[in-house]
Amino acid sequence: MKDFPLIPSVDFSDPGFETRAAASPEVIDALFRAWLGRPAKEGAQAALKDRQANVAQVERELRGSQEYQRTARLLRDQDRTQYDGAMLYIAPARVMFCPIAKVANTSVKDWALRLSGDGRPNPGSSHYWLDSGQNKMQARHWAFALRDRVARDPDWASVALLRNPVDRLVSCYCDKFGRNRAQESVLHHTRAVYAFFNGGMEPDTDMVQRGLSFRQFCFYINATAREVQDSHWAAQWSYLQNRRWDRLFALEKIESFEAFLRDRLPPALREIGLGMTNAVEKAAKSHVADLSDALPGEWLADRNPPYAAFLTEDIHGFIGDYYALDFQLHEKARAES
Repeated sequence: MKDFPLIPSVDFSDPGFETRAAASPEVIDALFRAWLGRPAKEGAQAALKDRQANVAQVERELRGSQEYQRTARLLRDQDRTQYDGAMLYIAPARVMFCPIAKVANTSVKDWALRLSGDGRPNPGSSHYWLDSGQNKMQARHWAFALRDRVARDPDWASVALLRNPVDRLVSCYCDKFGRNRAQESVLHHTRAVYAFFNGGMEPDTDMVQRGLSFRQFCFYINATAREVQDSHWAAQWSYLQNRRWDRLFALEKIESFEAFLRDRLPPALREIGLGMTNAVEKAAKSHVADLSDALPGEWLADRNPPYAAFLTEDIHGFIGDYYALDFQLHEKARAES
């Protein structure tokens, strides 16, 4: 597909431009060619001009048309999974970042908002601020025309952070099924797991308070389809599968990721550091009892026991098999960091 002959000078720090700028006849024609494989007819041009339609409005109408559903010309549109719309366009650094749950997700989102001049007093609110479109940094709030222009711009880079799959899964369990299991925002992610062990019924307060063991959590993941897994323990490759990536970074070398972005920032923004939000320090014990079958009340005194305490041989083998591709991607990220 040929590049769009769109607005010559695009301010990528203003992704909402396409909702304000009226689409010119040349832009309308280019959009029709991209989405339908043909130029816009005179009647459509006149109607859109009379309405002063903008790029985003034209795209929405084309996407919803029966003709588009029949011809399906726009094969570079990457809105294929629930994760694609959550990609972050960090304009000051000219970076498209893939936020993967339980991989410094909150920290990077908070940093991205601060770099855009829109930092939140409570870093935990960054998820809502981005998902709701209060800040339009997420891909779901950008028209395809602009996303396609970014994808073709050699000055932009697509990057992601990856984490050791074992650490990520145990961290997720300790957070979602341990320390914070009774929070309503957490139950939004974990109800389906409790229901699996409750005959399909919603969990009551007693069940949530009692909690589940790490072995039960792994059993649920292994016994249910990948498509139903929550984003916090879904495979990391599922976030990355729909596009090419310029650089992958490993979480344990996050300083390389930070340096990469800061080098790309305007000088005035380079003093704004990443910082780590919601990071929980693990206990430093070297030998502890097997906690794979323990309920949260049996290990919460340590807040976050050593991850090895949850890893029997069979559980470690399951994680190695289920997240095998994640291990390969993580090793690649370590080498590139």
